Amino acid sequence: MRGLSVFLLLALLLGLFYNLSTLPLRKEIAVLASRVGQRIIVLDPGHGGFDGGARGLSGVEEEEIVLEVARYLARYLEGAGARVFLTRDEDEELAEDKVEDLDARIRLAEEVAADLFLSIHANSFPSPYEYGAQTFYCHNHSASEALAKEIQGALVEGIDVLGYNYREAQFAEYYILRKLPIPAVLIEVGFLSNPREEALLSQGAYQKRLAWCIFVGVVRHFSRTDLGEETGK
Repeated sequence: MRGLSVFLLLALLLGLFYNLSTLPLRKEIAVLASRVGQRIIVLDPGHGGFDGGARGLSGVEEEEIVLEVARYLARYLEGAGARVFLTRDEDEELAEDKVEDLDARIRLAEEVAADLFLSIHANSFPSPYEYGAQTFYCHNHSASEALAKEIQGALVEGIDVLGYNYREAQFAEYYILRKLPIPAVLIEVGFLSNPREEALLSQGAYQKRLAWCIFVGVVRHFSRTDLGEETGK
């Protein structure tokens, strides 16, 4: 029976990711995706409500983009057997004060005993030429840096529409990362200040690809973590 359930999971995952990557990568992730099963993961679409976040030149708002990416990511994680909680599932704030809003997101992760916390944002910069997703970590947990590097590696590997993404996982003292006692990263999915990237970020297909790349990074992270535990390293 267990063999049948594994077979069905592999078939489901291969179909789910069919249009998102090459066959070798789809096979790799389908085989490793079971490592995500039963994990509790909190996805945090940044901003919401009174705080729309960054805004592109054509009016695309960060709060809308990151919520859609989080929804796609939740689907992939749940398809692999994870229990997923979103800090918000609509355009709303969690508190009227910004710090209290962040604390409410942290509190949710604590209440559900999350194994992982992924905060999703979109970037902005005075120059319209900056582009590319980037993942940030804090020294709140020994595994946060490794998680950030896996996700950043998958983003660089999987998205090159605007050219090679030279960005690397980077340390940052974000409040929400510092306060969490579990592996946690903040992912900037791109620059709304870049007109070309803003246009991409507003497209469902591109949002799905971003979510897929983040998913790949999470799967690889858990695979390497589990392997380390099994080998005692």
